[in-house]
Amino acid sequence: MDDIRQKIADRRLPAGAKLPPTRELAEEYGVTQQTIHRAIAFLKSGGHVLGLQGKGVFVRMPRQLVTRQPQLRYQWEKARARYPEEERATTGVSEYDTGRDRDDFDFPAVFSPVLASAELADRFGVAKGTVLLQRLYRTTVREEQHPVALISSYLLYSVAEQNPDLLDAEKEPWPGGTMNQLWTVGIEIDHIIDEITTRAPTPEEAETLGLADQMAVFVLEKTSISVAGDVVEFSEVILPGDRTRMKYTIQLERWTT
Repeated sequence: MDDIRQKIADRRLPAGAKLPPTRELAEEYGVTQQTIHRAIAFLKSGGHVLGLQGKGVFVRMPRQLVTRQPQLRYQWEKARARYPEEERATTGVSEYDTGRDRDDFDFPAVFSPVLASAELADRFGVAKGTVLLQRLYRTTVREEQHPVALISSYLLYSVAEQNPDLLDAEKEPWPGGTMNQLWTVGIEIDHIIDEITTRAPTPEEAETLGLADQMAVFVLEKTSISVAGDVVEFSEVILPGDRTRMKYTIQLERWTT
């Protein structure tokens, strides 16, 4: 299916175009319909096309690539956490990761108090059932239907309630993000631990993110630790495998002569 993939790449098959029926493709390329089925499955797995039940197979719309560079991004976040609000309000991490402008995004968020599960309690070093503030973010590029990630972020409720504005989802997107939010209650982040795995998405995740068949997700578990050594924020970030790039630059010490 290199020919079809090339047609998609150079837009001879534009986004939204419907592929011919399997029988017609088999006749055009002189192969069996079974070969076409395998080829289309390969194109789906690569995110090139999307099958819609009862309608056919269509070329996917272009999707926004998200590039996460944690070794640069987190220090950038911390540096701007204490900038004046008017400067913090001009851009955020979504813009940093995509190169887009703030006006290109919608920032839906839902906040609610929840009781810490055994796993979350262990993360924070607190008793099971401790009240946490759960923050669900579904930041979406306005011209696209699906969010760039599914983020579930947690703060200790006893910390967040020290600034009532931190309990209000209507304050999002918060200028300066979580690092500024924590700074308003006297907390400085010392370091962040990222743990990244991959897995198959749940049916709900696949639908919400608009994933192609057999496309995996990255699961990023992000733990923020204060200068006092306390876990002050934990996030689970579900990133679509077809439009996420993890980029790391590791500076090595030079050999001494």
